[in-house]
Amino acid sequence: MAAGALVMGVVSASAQAATVPSGCAGGAAPNPSVEQGSPPAGYTFNPAAPVPNGTPRSKQPRLSTADGYQSDGGKYALISTPDKMVSTAYAALKFVPGAVYTLTDWTGTNDGNLRRAEAVQETGLRFYNGSGQVVLENKLKVVHAVEADGALARQDFPPSTAPPSASSVRFFAATDRNWVMWDCVHLQIASLSAKAEVRDPASGAWGATATLEAGTTANYRFTVTNDGTTTLTDIKVVDPYCDVTPAPIATLEAGRAATVTCDHKNVTEADNGHVSTVTVSSGTVPKKTATTTIKVTPPPAIDEIGEFAWNDLDGNGLQDPGEPGVQGVKVTLKDASGTALGTLTTDDGGKYRFTNLKDGIYQVCFDTSGLPFTYTTKDAGDDAKDSDADPVNGCTATTAVGPRNRVDLTLAAGLTAPTSGLGDFVWLDKDKDGLQSRDELGVPDVKVTLKDASGNETSSTVTGPDGRYAFDRVPPGSYQVCFDVGARQLTQPGAARYDGTDSAADPATGCTPVAEPGAPEDLTRDAGLLEP
Repeated sequence: MAAGALVMGVVSASAQAATVPSGCAGGAAPNPSVEQGSPPAGYTFNPAAPVPNGTPRSKQPRLSTADGYQSDGGKYALISTPDKMVSTAYAALKFVPGAVYTLTDWTGTNDGNLRRAEAVQETGLRFYNGSGQVVLENKLKVVHAVEADGALARQDFPPSTAPPSASSVRFFAATDRNWVMWDCVHLQIASLSAKAEVRDPASGAWGATATLEAGTTANYRFTVTNDGTTTLTDIKVVDPYCDVTPAPIATLEAGRAATVTCDHKNVTEADNGHVSTVTVSSGTVPKKTATTTIKVTPPPAIDEIGEFAWNDLDGNGLQDPGEPGVQGVKVTLKDASGTALGTLTTDDGGKYRFTNLKDGIYQVCFDTSGLPFTYTTKDAGDDAKDSDADPVNGCTATTAVGPRNRVDLTLAAGLTAPTSGLGDFVWLDKDKDGLQSRDELGVPDVKVTLKDASGNETSSTVTGPDGRYAFDRVPPGSYQVCFDVGARQLTQPGAARYDGTDSAADPATGCTPVAEPGAPEDLTRDAGLLEP
């Protein structure tokens, strides 16, 4: 094979000079300076055979060490062999699948061998499959004559990537004449491995698979290990399923591991069986991938939506103390598409509640058909105390329930009943005919009390300078008005059949008859006073 030849594998096109520390330490080669033993420890020898009869002892196949030309320490290794018969020495190296191997060594031979074009003097790496066959060879011819300077010369090999079919790797030195010499075998291995895990929320354990509930967050953890002998930099960890790509790992020393994490929020039932693939890369080191799988189950039907329909007596759009619930209001639950899912009716306290709902987006629509109510102002304040029903259609905005919000009891409807104005005049009946004449003036500062049908006081006021008074926003019901006239007397009532031009107050009680106000206002609750 030619130097740097490819056998079913990958050798980089150009060499990259490695940094070789003093003593050739820090690499992956055993006995790198061949200081241990003679033949050097860690090596096996494949001698040429059969050796021809008469071969001198100096050319017998032999692996040994000597001193004199070494580049480091006190020894170098060399092979002697019969002319034109190849003997080879091997040293098994650390094997890392898919790793990038960068070799540097110091070699030399005799000047006479360099003048032979067909001579075999070479060193390098050989990768083997499980059957012991070479699947990649990366070698360089020895080109330095030790006679030139009395020393071995450095050789930097192009990086080579362990083929997928390889299962072992060895350094080798071979020659077909005396001698091939070498020292300071320095090997750098660049490799990383990736492990991907997803957290199972039920157990909290990390593993290759996990079961999650739809609507929850998938938590991922990626562990990157530097399997080689060199420090790796700018390690990128990319999984497209991550909501945010983790920041690169700046540096990772040989033999160390680092962990990064990411999340994928709000998994859906469509993600069931999803396989996430993370890709880890650093410079020219071959990329590594790892996968995880998630199973996504439907969310449990445990969510609830509800609240309250109430009579907003003061019309301020807020649930105030004393304002009662309204019974009999129909409430329809709809999904995000507007499809009706069910209907309830508010109870005697105005309450309603939809239960056993799946995670999702919903809205409720109130229906006051057949009830004497309209809707109050929407979104007047605190969402827990105001009305959420649109006055136009009675529907709320949509709301989402799920793992982060299982219960929403804020969807209320404030209702207002039609109201009336009630009043309005106290005058001095000079001619005592019980009728209001143009020249008869109003009486100021008369206290006027509004009472319901049971005689309970609901409000009070006093007449103005012109004798006028008014009660606004009077809810439906029957009422009477009572006048506090002190020592004065009231004129005769009903002179005009209570049409608003006469007096409606009974002189004996000071009160008008109990009656429902006319809508939108009732200005017939008048009182005529007699002059003392």
